[in-house]
Amino acid sequence: MPLEPRQAESNTLSVSVAELFEPLGVEVHGDSALALTGFSSLDRATATEFSFLGNARYRETLRSTTAGLVILPCDGSVEVGAWKSWVITKEPYLLFAKAAGLFVKRRQAEHLQHSFIHPTAVVSPDAILANGCQVHAQAVIESGVQLGIGTVVGAGSFLGEGVRIGAGSWLAPRVVIQASATLGERCIIHAGAVIGADGFGFVADEDKSWVKIPQTGSVHLGDDVEVGANTTIDRGTFSNTELGNGVKLDNLIQVAHNVQIGDHTAIAGCVGIAGSARIGRFCQIAGAAGILGHLSIADFTVVGPMTLIQSSITKAGTYVGVFPAMEHRRWAKAAASLRRGFPAAKGDTARKGN
Repeated sequence: MPLEPRQAESNTLSVSVAELFEPLGVEVHGDSALALTGFSSLDRATATEFSFLGNARYRETLRSTTAGLVILPCDGSVEVGAWKSWVITKEPYLLFAKAAGLFVKRRQAEHLQHSFIHPTAVVSPDAILANGCQVHAQAVIESGVQLGIGTVVGAGSFLGEGVRIGAGSWLAPRVVIQASATLGERCIIHAGAVIGADGFGFVADEDKSWVKIPQTGSVHLGDDVEVGANTTIDRGTFSNTELGNGVKLDNLIQVAHNVQIGDHTAIAGCVGIAGSARIGRFCQIAGAAGILGHLSIADFTVVGPMTLIQSSITKAGTYVGVFPAMEHRRWAKAAASLRRGFPAAKGDTARKGN
């Protein structure tokens, strides 16, 4: 049974269609002065919200939508309906994402007009908080911390000594950023993330006990980085663990010490990346993949779900591999047999060893 259209969420923000979409370089059809108060799916959008058609399966829903504005594909597959306004584009989903992002930023800007520190927050006297910063309940900000304009620190979060965070960044509740880590501008860190914990560095002693290697490096995140809930990024042993601009990490990812991740690489949930791995720019790594340490992955590489990367990849491509679990000796023989059955193609640069 179709859902009844819901009422638009109450908020003070109202943006005209022209204000929101014309800066994105698209032509607005219909009522460009229509006031928009939000966005939603086609089956739930109200007369003051915008939505999009991203899949042909939802054409019937499009015919009955009450959305004030719809974003349509330019392939001619959809006839214009009785909507108040509409825009046509090659990539409806992409345009929707950009418009929704701009709308949310406008809404956030309204809430960040005034700085505040909650009475229960603990802020070191020598911490530097720029204009528009907000520090919520029971957050702790230690000595030497620097926060850029409009940075939000969520309830119960902890920023260690010397942490620096760029303008417009947002930390959800219960985020932990350990001493000396640095984040760029407009970073988003979700609840439970830990940035700058010690790397897992130990050496076996003669009696087989473990001797800890001091982890004296730090973590550096570029601009526009997003880190998912309960993801951990360990500090480097001597030098820094580094994530480039625009890197996107999903929930429950482990990034070990001294890992380097290039600009605009996206990594899905439950991926494990071992120490000193170097991942290139614009890579896509699917969920539950494993990447061993001290190897490198070329720019623009795609790694499939649950794939284990055991050696360096020097040529961009799509790499997959899911092997059933079995006793190790049988697995080794099966893997060797599989390799013999599928000899390396000319130009295959995924090689044995590091």
